Amino acid sequence: MSISVWRPSSAVGRRLSAVRKCMNQPSEQIPSRYLKELPPRRLGIITQAIMLFGDMASQVGWLLFAAGSVFFWTVAVNSEARILFEERNIDWEDKAGVILSADSTNRSENGLRIWKYKHSVAVDGQRYLGESYSVDKKFDAMQIAFIRYDIANPHINYLIGLRRNEFSSKADWFLLVPLFGILLLLLPLKRNLRYIRLLKIGDFTRGKLVNKYLTGESIKKGGTVMPEFRYSFEFEHTGIKYLANCRTHETNKVEDEETEIVLYDRYRPHFNLVYDAVPNVPHINENGQLEPLWGMKAWVLFLPMFTVVVNFVFLLLS
Repeated sequence: MSISVWRPSSAVGRRLSAVRKCMNQPSEQIPSRYLKELPPRRLGIITQAIMLFGDMASQVGWLLFAAGSVFFWTVAVNSEARILFEERNIDWEDKAGVILSADSTNRSENGLRIWKYKHSVAVDGQRYLGESYSVDKKFDAMQIAFIRYDIANPHINYLIGLRRNEFSSKADWFLLVPLFGILLLLLPLKRNLRYIRLLKIGDFTRGKLVNKYLTGESIKKGGTVMPEFRYSFEFEHTGIKYLANCRTHETNKVEDEETEIVLYDRYRPHFNLVYDAVPNVPHINENGQLEPLWGMKAWVLFLPMFTVVVNFVFLLLS
């Protein structure tokens, strides 16, 4: 009877050899942190969400997007610009009507008070109410004025020469705020997805600092301005040397060890990351495994969740 002996594949064998080599070193040479968990690693959905949306640019983007969403649903959807666009597809009819009330609002435009008018018009024996707005006072209560209405739906009507919304079309310029927020969300998205991918499939190694220089940019944190540096760490794979590059203003995180942790794709070693330069990166515990991100780190998910809920509620109410 023949006995077959299991032999590890070359890729698995190399990784096991690297672990044995590190574990057999004298205690003073063993790195303080070693990622023993072999790829593919599992990352929880909360951990991935924190890494995806937790950086500063994404947080600012979500803040602008949240503020812009409230403006969009409360102002832009009823703005004069949208109404003017609709008018092209409506058959209008003009008819004399009566002003029921003329009241000053609490808002002003170009230093002049905005006025609100309630009016009615009779169409086929039925009266239809409507509201119109003007900058400065144009009509008095009980005054006769011409009203333009939608022939198919007379409930849509307004005073000729006035606008149907309290806010002018200029208010739609504020839509640039949420658009800028979306841009800030998209800019780091590809990079953060790369980080998550490498945490899952990246092989562990350590790189030696070979280059450091100022990028010319800086980060203001509180009252302190911290310059940003670009680092290059050299590591070896199958006898070939590669560079892992990163940019950070937190120099203490990438200069606190003789060599820094690098994760790389063994099939594309140029696809890599410097572990400690990644925002909101999971902690490596004493067992050499990635700790889930939760607790105090989870606060970065408040703005994304708030923005989604706000838009969903307004969508249901619209």
